Amino acid sequence: MAQVKIVTDSSVYMPDPSQLAELGIEVIPLIVRAGEQSYPERPQVTDEAFLRKMSQNSKTVSVEAPSIGQVRRLFERLGKTTDKIACIHASSALSDVAEVVRQAAQSYAGRQRIVVLDTETTSIGLGLIVEAAARAAADNAGLPDVVRIVRGMIPHIYALFFSDSLEYLEAWGRLGPAQAFLGTMLGLKPLATMEDGDLLPVEKVRNYQRGVDKLYDFIIEFSRIEQMYLIQHDMETEAAQLLERLELAYPGREFPVIGYAPSLAVHIGPKALGVIVYEGVR
Repeated sequence: MAQVKIVTDSSVYMPDPSQLAELGIEVIPLIVRAGEQSYPERPQVTDEAFLRKMSQNSKTVSVEAPSIGQVRRLFERLGKTTDKIACIHASSALSDVAEVVRQAAQSYAGRQRIVVLDTETTSIGLGLIVEAAARAAADNAGLPDVVRIVRGMIPHIYALFFSDSLEYLEAWGRLGPAQAFLGTMLGLKPLATMEDGDLLPVEKVRNYQRGVDKLYDFIIEFSRIEQMYLIQHDMETEAAQLLERLELAYPGREFPVIGYAPSLAVHIGPKALGVIVYEGVR
């Protein structure tokens, strides 16, 4: 019986980068555009040049889904060794990649069993799900079992992000122009949570310390945390403050701090601190 192949996209962040190759995970690169340049997004990489250009002028940068043709070529290659593929992607509210993959998969109906799954998360949240699915596939789990694992994990992953600017939530229509203008005039900083896969503003604070306070309050509300990661760029001081408080609340535990890719940066900006929690399936 052919093994289920796992496909994801470059917004993924794996707990151990070597797992991508070791578990045979296929990664579809998103397309980064910065000024007149375009290039494939690389998983696990914080693109400093992109973030620098973004901080100078956010309108000159973007991240786009790959072409349907590119995805079809991947399916053609995978079809030589398997007829069962699980495509596990970042939230459709953050990227069109899942929809592009779904359209590409229609050409293979009857020849390959291709399931496209929207995880309603991104970055390390996506990575934790992809890792679990790939490990199950490596143990010869069938496609229905892999799909069940993915769908079982999705409701147990939570995220909250604190950003330096309201600009990026406004750019994606999550804040109205008047709200963003007034908030910017007052120097307010947004906190946004992921709900049903979308980033929704939940509160605005006046300074970085209040942002750290809100992230800490969010974390300690969980009665169970199986895995948790801090995500940051250009907020090293605030991340250190949050870690110091977490070490007192959870003695002996380690909470890794990771960067983030352009596909997340376009939503939260080049200066942000966030947390993704997987509470585990009971």
